[in-house]
Amino acid sequence: MSGVAAIRYMLVNNALLIAAVPAARIMSGALPITTTIPAISVRQISGVEMPMIKRTGTQLVTERVQVSVHAASYLSQKTIIELIRSAVTSTRGTVNSVSVDSVDHDGDGPDLYYDEPDIFEQSIDFIVRFYR
Repeated sequence: MSGVAAIRYMLVNNALLIAAVPAARIMSGALPITTTIPAISVRQISGVEMPMIKRTGTQLVTERVQVSVHAASYLSQKTIIELIRSAVTSTRGTVNSVSVDSVDHDGDGPDLYYDEPDIFEQSIDFIVRFYR
């Protein structure tokens, strides 16, 4: 399991967020080019296992997980980012079969805009520590 699985689970199980972005459009990895917006992608940016003298049992892993919003307007982009911020809470315990040590907000990305087609994008990062 991974930090991506834990974060995506929190997103698709938040009623306010899925009212704005259907759960089917909250995807792990890259979004297919044909995805209808608004949509959200959840991706691992980096990950590292904590060093251990002897590798046995479970490993504490730290992953940076990026959640990117793809929206049709700037207002929609900002609204969805705030919904994500509310949906992903500081958590400890089992989340979607992932033994989570902690989830912390780690900053917002820049406002991006693409024309052809018009897409407004922004990301928000989280640090997820979990046992694998």
